[in-house]
Amino acid sequence: MKVFAHRGFSSRYPENTLLAFKKSLDFDIYGVELDVHKTKDNKIVVIHDESVDRTFDGSGFVKDLTLNELKSFNCRLDGFKDNPECKIPTLEEVIEIFLDSNFVLNIEIKNDKVSYENIEQDVINIINKYNISDRVILSSFNSNSILHCNNIDSCIKTGLLYYYNLDQVVNFAKSLNASSLHPPLHLLDKELVDLCHKENMYINVYTVDDVEDIYKNIELGVDGIFTNYPDIACNVLKNILTFYEN
Repeated sequence: MKVFAHRGFSSRYPENTLLAFKKSLDFDIYGVELDVHKTKDNKIVVIHDESVDRTFDGSGFVKDLTLNELKSFNCRLDGFKDNPECKIPTLEEVIEIFLDSNFVLNIEIKNDKVSYENIEQDVINIINKYNISDRVILSSFNSNSILHCNNIDSCIKTGLLYYYNLDQVVNFAKSLNASSLHPPLHLLDKELVDLCHKENMYINVYTVDDVEDIYKNIELGVDGIFTNYPDIACNVLKNILTFYEN
């Protein structure tokens, strides 16, 4: 089972920051997950929310602020407020951290609430600039975005995210030419895993943090998990490997 560090090593360091992503490199895992939005001056930045208010000491929507304005904000978390690696990074800054690694980047395009013009093309242009199309999964809750990504560059893998129970979700994802399905933990069952695999589709589950849930995902045969605790996930996988070796 593959492990993605959700927003970097986000249980220990500020989510979606250069520091959290750098710290994820300390673990023998498959990759990281990150979220992208588009600024007022058309730059692609890495942050989860549509606004900066929850995670930074500023206020406003990403779409209404320039990159320089976003860079002026400090992290809200105590102990990290003055850390230069805890600013809002650009997608390019994050990619550069992983160029010398084998990490796969799951880039979630956050356009299910705010419509960013041409964000799919902008993100794919950056991916191709760094020649990492074989190390990227583009995911979104917005099915039109998945379809658009596949139409722009069918070589880049895509994953359909969803939260509520959807009828025929695997068939729907397949109709979009999605490479994988990304369900929430609470909707995971053996039938869904088997159906994905029957349709030659990967299934990557979010957000899996508890030890019992990590074991559950392994037992059900999921392909990957997104976790805020890559350290715990690594220990679980190591313990399983040790058990079988003995």
